[in-house]
Amino acid sequence: MPIDADAPVAQAFALPLRIAIIALVAVAVTLLLRFVVSRVIRRLSRIPTKQFGAGENAKIVLGDPNRVGQRLQTFQSVLNSTIAIVVGSVAVLMILSEVGVQVAPLLASAGVVGVALAFGAQSLVRDVISGVFMLVEDQYGVGDWVELGATGTVMAAGTVERVALRITTIRDDDGRVWHIRNGEIMRVANESQGWSHAVAQVQVQPRTEITAARDVMLSVTELLRSEEPYRDAILDDPEVRVEEISGAGITLRWSVRTRPGQQWRVASAMRRRLTTAFAEHGIELV
Repeated sequence: MPIDADAPVAQAFALPLRIAIIALVAVAVTLLLRFVVSRVIRRLSRIPTKQFGAGENAKIVLGDPNRVGQRLQTFQSVLNSTIAIVVGSVAVLMILSEVGVQVAPLLASAGVVGVALAFGAQSLVRDVISGVFMLVEDQYGVGDWVELGATGTVMAAGTVERVALRITTIRDDDGRVWHIRNGEIMRVANESQGWSHAVAQVQVQPRTEITAARDVMLSVTELLRSEEPYRDAILDDPEVRVEEISGAGITLRWSVRTRPGQQWRVASAMRRRLTTAFAEHGIELV
């Protein structure tokens, strides 16, 4: 029988070739699944949302398109990470099998090691479980402005940049990035869900006529609502009430419902306009 001289060469290249094929298939499956997830997320983001409320200028948006987009983006990030982990794990097991490693005993040993690690990695398990519930309950999403803290303390406050199963990443107003373990978060203050409150407080002279000052504040609010940058931001009629009366002056509190994330811009505009309006009507600030 003739001997094929190229057989040893073919056998030498067979194993690397099979490993390369497994790696390429794993990459292709990952990219395909991520593409499918991206298409599904884009279609879900185009589903029309409903608006509820009383009146043309006082409607509250439930299922705000921006909010829906933030939540879908968060789910897309988590799904992409899960796909990479699952496909990568399967590919590694197949490659180990190709190089002659017995996978079955390895999996059995991994199960035993996993049980042992579970006792030593309780904080990790708690982080992951907390992350799952945060996503399911929609406590916050990418783009939300939040305050995250434990009991009685605030860990960090800023804009959510990434939500994973174990870690939440936010950027504060100074530009610092905070990486917070989900299991350490005991309370969440979200400024970007449903609606927000724009609040401004002013202190006027004790002799000021409260009704006159209140009318000026309401008129400034109506002027803001008639302008394009703030027409869609303000959702409801403002409320002006007396917060405090003392010998130093009278403190008036103005508040109004706004769209999520618009409260600071509206409150800032209100304070700027109010200073000029009070001066025009002879109302003196303390």
